[in-house]
Amino acid sequence: MRPVPLLWAAFLASTSLGCSSSEGTPPPGPGTGGSTAGSSGSGGALAGSGGSQAGTGGTGGVSGGSGGGGSGGEAGSAGSCTTLLCDPLAEMPMSIKDTGLFPAAPDLSQHPPEMLEYVPDPPLWSDGMEKQRFIILPAGTQIDTTNRQQWVFPEGTIFVKTFFDDSGPAGAPRPIETRLIRLAMDGFYEFFLYQWNEDSTDATLLVDDIAGNVNTETPVNITVNHTSGGQQIVINGGQPFEHTLPSRNSCGACHETNATVRQTFIGFDELRLNSKLTPDAPTTQLQAFADAGLFTQPLPADPATITDDSADGGRLLRIKRFVFGNCVSCHNGQGNVDFSPDVFVANTVNQPTESQSVEPPPGWLRVVPGDPSTSVLYVQMERINIPEPVDGMNRLRPMPPVGLADVAVEPTSLQDVYDWISALPP
Repeated sequence: MRPVPLLWAAFLASTSLGCSSSEGTPPPGPGTGGSTAGSSGSGGALAGSGGSQAGTGGTGGVSGGSGGGGSGGEAGSAGSCTTLLCDPLAEMPMSIKDTGLFPAAPDLSQHPPEMLEYVPDPPLWSDGMEKQRFIILPAGTQIDTTNRQQWVFPEGTIFVKTFFDDSGPAGAPRPIETRLIRLAMDGFYEFFLYQWNEDSTDATLLVDDIAGNVNTETPVNITVNHTSGGQQIVINGGQPFEHTLPSRNSCGACHETNATVRQTFIGFDELRLNSKLTPDAPTTQLQAFADAGLFTQPLPADPATITDDSADGGRLLRIKRFVFGNCVSCHNGQGNVDFSPDVFVANTVNQPTESQSVEPPPGWLRVVPGDPSTSVLYVQMERINIPEPVDGMNRLRPMPPVGLADVAVEPTSLQDVYDWISALPP
């Protein structure tokens, strides 16, 4: 991910909610950044914790601040502000300009300091596109982290995720879509999607949780050809291919399934924040958010992580991480097989596929040791060699079923899965 600036410190020093913007470092050019680093800036440290009144904790403080901190102070000029930052439960406007989230578009490196940037690790693969993510908490609120698996967010919490391809001038990043998830009143989650115009000056509300067809999907052409973490990411030979902007139902299906075991918001949790924002950051994102007073509970002594002690050069660990980032939101044991890291091998190797919607050819298993070509896990992940139906019974489909083009499989993880299955003894 080519980094974009982190403005946590400026946010915590802010004295007005949603009525100012902070200028960050412009996004660097192609070839910089890392696959999980995702952001430049202050190295991940947070200054001050806000408190219930604006400015409490100071601009140079660490955790603390009057009243336990949280997401900043009261809005000193909220009465004159009309953006989501002043009224997070307001009606979603048709133009993303009117949300107040990106006041300097097409320069998306500038954004209000209330928008706290984060990068989940392991990440979600999305057709090879790069992403920029923010959480916005209502003023004076905290995240209840009592249940380590299911954090409880305050009403008005908004998550913002923008997807970039490489079709800008000279191959620069260009925003394609921005998705918003909002926790509204009575625990109801709303899903919205904005599609950016060609010159990146504005984006139009395409998916509205309040109105419109819940199943409408929109195809767009994107180009992916950039370097991330020293690895060249080239999809479809660097030529345009079709990416699908998901429907409201597609968005909700993954998030609501994740909530059966974890929480509705995917990617902002103990495990995926237990990583540094940049390689040279002094602490993890999880610790930085805790120091800023965003959580109701102290961090556990042993924050969640994914481990594996196989003597394979880290291959199975990489697979477990990829599967957690891309599959476990649905495959969590609630109606689907559980692919969580601690049971992934036991639930795949020599195990039959039990889904009502999938019946593979005879002899196929989730993982057939030594044979990726008859392993459902690999074939569905590969996407392009799905066998034809047999008498209407074979209903294998590409996985994940939404959000990926068939030409855009993550190559490193696919190769890891192929090599792991091939090396398993029959």
